[in-house]
Amino acid sequence: MGYRKRYKKQLALWVEGKSIHVHNGICCPDFSCCVPELKATKEERELFQELYLAKKHNEYECMLMMFLGKAIPFMTDKKVYIAGGKP
Repeated sequence: MGYRKRYKKQLALWVEGKSIHVHNGICCPDFSCCVPELKATKEERELFQELYLAKKHNEYECMLMMFLGKAIPFMTDKKVYIAGGKP
């Protein structure tokens, strides 16, 4: 099974509420497979999956940055800045 198929399967499970790593260690978009307290709402998970499947890169990338911003306080007590640009 290729990467995209594995990722789509992971997303489907994640939307159902089952946060798991893909076999090569890729986290769920909200990192809830590592930190259950970070689990996004069902609505957010559904929206992310919808945007990903529709290939709306900019929109789901914004959601990934939101999830990352929520995860950082669980990883460090230092101030972290996230910078990026257009893909």
